[in-house]
Parts: sequence; structure tokens; C-alpha cells
Amino acid sequence: MYKKRTDLALESRELHAQKGAPDGITVTERTYGVIRVTHMLVTKEGEQHCGRPSGTYVTAEIGAVRRAEADAFETAVSVLADEIRQMLPAGDGCVLVAGLGNEHITADSIGPRVVDRLLVTRHIKTMDETLFASAGFGELSAVAAGVLGQTGIESAEIIKGVVSYVNPRCVIAIDALASRRLARLANTVQLSDTGISPGSGVSNHRAPLNRETLGVPVLSIGVPTVVDACTLAYDLLEESDTDPAVIERLIQKTQSGKDFFVTPRDSDALAEGASRLIAAAINLAVHDGMTLQDLNEYQSTL
Repeated sequence: MYKKRTDLALESRELHAQKGAPDGITVTERTYGVIRVTHMLVTKEGEQHCGRPSGTYVTAEIGAVRRAEADAFETAVSVLADEIRQMLPAGDGCVLVAGLGNEHITADSIGPRVVDRLLVTRHIKTMDETLFASAGFGELSAVAAGVLGQTGIESAEIIKGVVSYVNPRCVIAIDALASRRLARLANTVQLSDTGISPGSGVSNHRAPLNRETLGVPVLSIGVPTVVDACTLAYDLLEESDTDPAVIERLIQKTQSGKDFFVTPRDSDALAEGASRLIAAAINLAVHDGMTLQDLNEYQSTL
């Protein structure tokens, strides 16, 4: 039977909930204006019901924010920053942001784009600790690991090397994801404390990034930028009340051993907007003594 593809824990739960009420999963929702935030706590028992490792998953449906409306954007940044701040482990050491993906492929470029917008400060603390403390900075560093085809090195290997030298208190991995719904593309942000498997959204599974592989807590932040073509077709046929057996036959005929993905034609603008949002939220969460206006002023002078 065809298995619908999604990287969003919320969608995985929706798919499993159709077969009966899932056990071992606790869901709470909050709204902030037009933004809906869903917290999903998955226990060991719940892993089999949503196909995701046990842990916390936060899904923020940001809606109109992608159009960069000033008030909505600032609200979304504040909401995401609060969620990131709550997930960050306490302790000394910098926060290392790892931007995953290929900057030359629009739908896969969110990770590197986020890195370009971060206010990195680890070097400032090393060179002038007085300035660092007086400015209200947090300790932030970043790396864009590229992809295996560009470097010949697994992203996990590069990041593990950086972690061993920098010794951060945690890693925040940023990557593009796959959704099963067109409406969620670049409109949804998923945060998790379970790490991430780079490339899983486009069937290009690479070595995972998590506490087990890196030795430090790993948070992940992802934005869906593509929909698997067969998953999209399957959902559309289901909505038209097509017989399930007929759908299965049609999907089997259309699959040719290759994976095809759909992305919006304005994907470049969407990727830019999403990366701007995530970078601002990380900046605000890590540089806890600063406001969004302060951050914008610092970055405009860099």
C-alpha cells in the first residue's frame, strides 16, 4: 500500500488518527492572532502511532506572515523565539546553528539562507568580552554544511567536527521539509528536540543529526517547501471520493522508480521570507538581552 510522504509530525499524526485514536500522544493548541501553535508530545508508546521518535514537536502555522506584513511578522518572530528559548538547554557554551541544504536549489536553500542572516557573536566574546557583555549578546555561531554532492563529505561529519572543536551547549539544525499539503508550504514551521535526518523529505536520507551522533542536544527547525507528487495526487483523488483500490492502481501506474516533487512557482520569495523569519527568531532567542529593533540595527551596520 502506498505510504503518503510527510516530514511534519502533525501530518503524521493526522494520517494515523484516521485509523483510530492514537495512544501515547498529547496535543495542545494555542493561538496568537492569526498564528496557531500546536504542541505534540510523543512518548515511546506514541512512536508507532505517528512514525516519529519520542520527543516534543511544535508546529507553528504562520499563515499571512509569509507576506511579510509588519505586525504579523513581528508576532511570528516573537512566538517562534519564545518556543526556541524554551527548548534551548541551560548551561555554558555557544549555540551552534547548522544550515543544511543546497543554497543553489531554491527549495533546499532555507538552511544556508538562515545562516546568512544570523548575528554570530562567538568571536566577539573571544576578542572583547566587555563589549560582548555590555551589548546584551548571547553566544551564537553558525555553519552552512553544504551537501554531499558539493563537498564529498556528509553534513553530519562536518558538523560533528565543528562540534568537537567548538563544544557548543546545543546545535540547532535548519532544513527544508516535505509536506503532504500544498497549503502548508512555507506557511508552517516545525520545531523539535529530536534532531533531524538531512534530505529525508526528498528521499535522500543522510546520516542523522541528534544527541546520539553529535554528543550534544540537537534542536531542529524545518519549513516545508515541497510536496511529493504522488502524495498530492493521492490526497486529491481521496477528496474526489475515488475508490481506494482504484487510487492504489493509479498511483502504482504513475510511479516510475523516480521521485517527483511539487513546489510553488514563487518558491524563491517564499524561501527568502521563511529564512528571514527563522533567522530573526533564532537571533531573538539567543540574544536574549536584545530587542528585534536592536538586532535589525546591528545587522544593518555589518
